[in-house]
Amino acid sequence: MDENRLDIDEGFRRPAPSRGQIFAIVFLTGIGLSLFYGLSTLSFHYSSTNKFCSSQCHEMVEPFQQYLKSSHYDSERGVVADCADCHLPPGEVNRWYAKVRQGVKDTVMHFLLEPEDIDHQKWKMSAVKNIRSESCERCHKNLFPSGQRRGGFLAHRAFKKGEVKSCLNCHVNLVHVRREI
Repeated sequence: MDENRLDIDEGFRRPAPSRGQIFAIVFLTGIGLSLFYGLSTLSFHYSSTNKFCSSQCHEMVEPFQQYLKSSHYDSERGVVADCADCHLPPGEVNRWYAKVRQGVKDTVMHFLLEPEDIDHQKWKMSAVKNIRSESCERCHKNLFPSGQRRGGFLAHRAFKKGEVKSCLNCHVNLVHVRREI
């Protein structure tokens, strides 16, 4: 080998990490991932509550007031459906995906629009597209209760047969409508 020639690899050689260093890296990575997961989960659940949306988001004041006057909040049976029960689909992956997607849209709307500039009817029709019938069926398990009118029976039968695609084809104005007290 030529004495004047440099051994390039010599400067890049490092000693292998010790077992203690590997353990520390794995341990600290585990703690970091656990903290990230825990904080993400807490944030997800807190930001999915009625309290959060109604108190933190100026664009949700009108829809929340409409919800408070609806049968989903004040039902004869005392059952209350929270906003996330309808607006987030069942299934963990679907819920996280919808939450992130809607959260980004809502955050942009929150910071770019003033309350008086919000077209609630437009946003309602956009939100309707994201509400799945599976969300309705979590609470409304019996679509054929005794005493149901013929029209309701026929519509629910058509839904069960797949002839009607969504509960909201018929029930779009249950919650978010302007009502006088």
